[in-house]
Amino acid sequence: MGLINYRKVPPDAYELVKKALKGDYILSHYPSFHDSMLESFDIISLAGKISIHYYKDGTLQIEGNENNPSYHRIVRKVNGLISKKDYL
Repeated sequence: MGLINYRKVPPDAYELVKKALKGDYILSHYPSFHDSMLESFDIISLAGKISIHYYKDGTLQIEGNENNPSYHRIVRKVNGLISKKDYL
């Protein structure tokens, strides 16, 4: 399982990421299961699901199977949208 955490991502950058992913994938939103979480959604691909969580402290978390090509495409897309060096 791959897990990437981006730290202190501002809400406007998160909304940009979500909008970009929504253009390429179907997002399945579900209620936040933790008090510290603002929003969660899954992206379902043929190779499995990718979970994306956004927390109140600005942490953006991407979780998925490292063997899933969609997981790598999503991580590359997010890295291109937000400055990786500022948030890792």
